[in-house]
Amino acid sequence: MHLGGLMKRATLWTIGAGVAGVALMIALRAQEQPGGKAESAKDAAAPAEKIAFTFSDDQKMQEFAQLWQQRQVVLTRMAVLQSYWNVEQGGLNETNKQLLEKFNLDVNKNYTLDTDRKVLVEREAAPQPTELGQPPTQSQLPATP
Repeated sequence: MHLGGLMKRATLWTIGAGVAGVALMIALRAQEQPGGKAESAKDAAAPAEKIAFTFSDDQKMQEFAQLWQQRQVVLTRMAVLQSYWNVEQGGLNETNKQLLEKFNLDVNKNYTLDTDRKVLVEREAAPQPTELGQPPTQSQLPATP
């Protein structure tokens, strides 16, 4: 999937989250308004619903709807980023496969390209500090030519 497709997908998710937020606000407002009608037999027979939260006023309800919509937008962005990550990971895997097949290279090793001799020279791995924030010791430094 290319980036344009990802952006279209993100736009659709964002619109969907917005519509869901608006629908939630409308549903919450409808519950607040007194119906004036007697309960139907169907409603009376339905099992009691579990109320998770009761809003004290419209402002609190709108605050909730806004926060919920922000959450949905974040989830949408995360889904787009995950999709983009998967596409890029697939491309990286294909490149690594080609490097192994065409040049017999281990992508986990370090190499230097010597254009004068037209060779690829394997280098030692960069030194890893033993503890975070600690500089490498003299024995961990690469030899200087």
